[in-house]
Amino acid sequence: MLQNGTVGDLFNTVGNLHHALDYHLERQNVLASNIAHVDTPGYVPHDLARRTEFAGHLDAAMARTQAGHLGAGDGPNGFEVFADPGAGQTGKDENQVSLDREAAKVAANQIRYDVVTALASADLAALAYAATDGRG
Repeated sequence: MLQNGTVGDLFNTVGNLHHALDYHLERQNVLASNIAHVDTPGYVPHDLARRTEFAGHLDAAMARTQAGHLGAGDGPNGFEVFADPGAGQTGKDENQVSLDREAAKVAANQIRYDVVTALASADLAALAYAATDGRG
């Protein structure tokens, strides 16, 4: 696995995979919250985006304006919760959650999480193999 790399490269890869797992876990929570609010009048669904490419480049920060609002990228993880009204479908109660759309996003996110988990497991197994000098 480390044919042209170093052990440090492997640690960096594991760190990146850890960040990806955190992202997919947080996104799953946001999407599940959307599904939980499928009957809440006036609710606008949310999603999660990675904003690490802007870290340190902007002097702007989003903040909660009310205690009930979700956090908006103010954490160190580089993720940002944003309103995702989707296809603009609104019912009579102004709720914009499409259960089919949210369920599809949850399923796709779960598949991505599973793939990243498999990659992280393989990299950690390689580290364990290297730590035992190939005896384990």
